[in-house]
Amino acid sequence: MFTTRSFPLLLSIFLTANALHAAPGGDRHVMINEARLRTLSADDQRAVLELRDRLDAVLVTDRSSLDRSERQELRHEYRALKKEMDRYNAGGTVIYLSTAGVIIILLILIILL
Repeated sequence: MFTTRSFPLLLSIFLTANALHAAPGGDRHVMINEARLRTLSADDQRAVLELRDRLDAVLVTDRSSLDRSERQELRHEYRALKKEMDRYNAGGTVIYLSTAGVIIILLILIILL
């Protein structure tokens, strides 16, 4: 029924489906790179921590009780805060790979090579 060629495909489908099912839904928060934060001046560090606190407050806001204009204002504030945070994080591109993603990439490389 299953051949050795179909096993990596089935394994990758299983791992992807499992990773999607286990992904956290509403537990969002802002993370700060501590090493980069230490390189900033004291005023910039204080500003970054204030931005983080405000972003956390925006993320945990219950938007179901807000009307359309309030949600729109919250969205605009969130985007403005993100732009401000990006100013402090210049050159800080990070790529996250899940374990399932790494396994899939390795399996594809093994199959192709």
